[in-house]
Amino acid sequence: MEDVLPMLRRSGVFALSCAALLVSACGSETASPPTGPSADAVLFGRLFDAGAGTVIERGVVVIAGERVRCAGERDACSWRDADARHDYGDALLLPGLIDLHVHARPHYIGAFVPAGVTTVRDAGNTLDNIAQMRAMPGAPRIFAAGPLIDGPDSVMTPDGPRPLDVETLGAQPSLTVASAAEADAAIAALAEHGVDWIKLYEQLPPVVFDAAVAAAARHGLPVMSDLGLVVTRGLSGADVDARQAAAAGVTTLEHIGGAALSYARLGGDPMADTLDDAHLDRIVADLAASGVAVVPTAGNTAQFFSPDSLERDGLPGAGRIAPHFEGYWSHLAGVLASPAAHARARADQRLLDALLPRLHAAGVPIGAGSDVPAAPYIVPGPALHQELEALVRAGLSPVQALQSATVVAASILGQSQLGRLDAGALADVLVVDGDPLADIRATRNVVAVWKDGAAVDLAAAWPVVEAALEAARVEAEAAGG
Repeated sequence: MEDVLPMLRRSGVFALSCAALLVSACGSETASPPTGPSADAVLFGRLFDAGAGTVIERGVVVIAGERVRCAGERDACSWRDADARHDYGDALLLPGLIDLHVHARPHYIGAFVPAGVTTVRDAGNTLDNIAQMRAMPGAPRIFAAGPLIDGPDSVMTPDGPRPLDVETLGAQPSLTVASAAEADAAIAALAEHGVDWIKLYEQLPPVVFDAAVAAAARHGLPVMSDLGLVVTRGLSGADVDARQAAAAGVTTLEHIGGAALSYARLGGDPMADTLDDAHLDRIVADLAASGVAVVPTAGNTAQFFSPDSLERDGLPGAGRIAPHFEGYWSHLAGVLASPAAHARARADQRLLDALLPRLHAAGVPIGAGSDVPAAPYIVPGPALHQELEALVRAGLSPVQALQSATVVAASILGQSQLGRLDAGALADVLVVDGDPLADIRATRNVVAVWKDGAAVDLAAAWPVVEAALEAARVEAEAAGG
């Protein structure tokens, strides 16, 4: 049975305009509107304590410059008469959200912050794209892996291997390595160019995979690994499974990739209607013992299995963004509708539903990541709100889902100043109407966003996002003749 990824490539999905998952810097130079200057401010509302997972009913966040000076009960904080006051009533004050898995592009980088996503981890991109996006006003805080690393037979390089070329490294979306020495050279080059993470794929031979993880450690770089789902790269051709990657010392497993292969190697059939508890428990125990974190991208799995099953209603900015992706989404959904693809996507969904609650119960950190724009009907920018809904559907509580996008995500990044609202933290604040602890979809009701202590002009931000998408569409059409 064919893997879906080659099917998608042949079908033309990956040759679509900038709205698709492209590796080029396609997009206009239109900048997002800057936030206002940092100034001392006091925000009143109900306050989500991300660490405790509780709500302080009479909460306050006192901002001094780019940092939180005090947050908590109003009686426990003080502020100056001159500080600007913003009373949000019964709205909930949350830390700015963190999306741990995106493939961002300049033409939609401005869609994250006004959706309340103030920090992203880019999980695969060119160094040139990363530099361009970081320089754009209104962009989220970006932690980046740069180009992915895989073996010579990678399905991600259909045109043949892409060995390290230091002269053109900035434009390379991926790097091919076939030996420990080549892995060491590639990672040294990426470290020199300032990447924050290393991204490894499953078609690296195990000895090279292990060497790459060790090389990253020597450079002080954490490692994320994408080991494939049943629906994307199937169960054949992979060299590394989830248990192997965790044992090698990777920091995060993306998509719970490689779990199906681990299950098969233990003697189970991941396509079966009933999964073997003993095999599942063995996988969970090994992952928990390794200390690895998991970024399940549950929304992707849900949309691959049942396209458009996650609601788009109420997503901030969706009405402006969606028209630029509808053609891509419809085409991808059509490919996924084939019986072979649907059966594989069903296997992925079943495995996710079985593993995610077990992993959380075993103490494996679960981080939120959307993987935009890989799946159909996942909206770049506000997609993390869809991911939170998918995490709850897959077995996490709303509080646990919120923590996965705040304090747990910050811990995975190694950034203690993010994902929390207390003294010393960066003043990233998302204000929402409603109670996401009761209904996780309430995070979509964005009232206000603050980043680095400055209020974001939401009314100005969304038209700029729409203009950048339109400029990218016109540019792509012109380039296509």
